[in-house]
Amino acid sequence: MLGVPHDDLDDNDVSKGTPMTALQQVTHDLYSNIHKGIRRDLFALTERAGNVDPSFRSGRVDLAEHLDRTVGLLVDHAHHEDTHVQPSIEKFLPDLAVQIEKDHETIEARLVDLQEMAYDAINAMPSAQRFAVHRLYVELASFTSAYLAHQDVEERLVMPGLEQAIGVDAAVAITGAIVSSIPPDQMAQSLAMMLPALNIDDRAEVLGGIRAGAPAPVFEGVWGLTGSVLAPSDYTDLGKRLQIAA
Repeated sequence: MLGVPHDDLDDNDVSKGTPMTALQQVTHDLYSNIHKGIRRDLFALTERAGNVDPSFRSGRVDLAEHLDRTVGLLVDHAHHEDTHVQPSIEKFLPDLAVQIEKDHETIEARLVDLQEMAYDAINAMPSAQRFAVHRLYVELASFTSAYLAHQDVEERLVMPGLEQAIGVDAAVAITGAIVSSIPPDQMAQSLAMMLPALNIDDRAEVLGGIRAGAPAPVFEGVWGLTGSVLAPSDYTDLGKRLQIAA
């Protein structure tokens, strides 16, 4: 669990690095795609914190703005889970529900701390800028490590247990409820962040679902967005997979 001393963790907790249950295949994984996007964003943010020139204010500002976007993404993601997924976890997987709830609380608290560090770095005196940025980098790396452990619990334990308890159709319905609750502008931002992190099978599944359920003009907009965030070769390959004329 996030933010808990190792001595207080169970022997099989992922945060201690001990092996957990082998990953099980599920029919509908409501975590996989968004988690891929979040991982990609966290890795990029941490890398940027590590290589930004500490003496350039514009670089420190850009870093803080990227962090703000990441915070918004993670807070929204947790809210979607709390609203649409957590009730079923509480009902069928109560022990895991306690851990997920605590994780989400700790995540939000650590995000606030990270934002404070980022703005401290922006306003740091020249003699303190290098350390201020390095401190943010180290804390981002630590947070990312903990967040990966949280995702691992959801993917390795929650998702198989949930699908077994509620069935595939109910899992699909949860995903549908989450997607339908996201405003179009936020959905566009999520797709722009998520699509580059997915493989071609994932992308074809996501885009195929949108094409099947959305009006043609909406899908045309999504397809244009896809072309703006994917490498040209990936975009071409996806078009062939979806049988979209070039």
